[in-house]
Amino acid sequence: MLMIRHAIGSRLFLQTEDYTITPEGERWLITAGAKQEELDNLLAFKEELNLFVVGENEKTWYYSSDAEVEKTDTGNIQIIADHKTIYPV
Repeated sequence: MLMIRHAIGSRLFLQTEDYTITPEGERWLITAGAKQEELDNLLAFKEELNLFVVGENEKTWYYSSDAEVEKTDTGNIQIIADHKTIYPV
């Protein structure tokens, strides 16, 4: 499950199982399905997002230092993360 939260206050913007994460060198391309209201919030707060992938035995935190967040032509959200930390759960 992918959760995208506001870095300040931890407001949940998106929670979905509809996502992909593609490694690209030292960065990760994260794409997820989102409704229009979710897209609007993610774009409005793109400089303040924390992304978490929650697995059975670990939680992975992703962050985009340069706020590389955009809406794709297919209406998904796309984020390029340059930070990744894995925590055991």
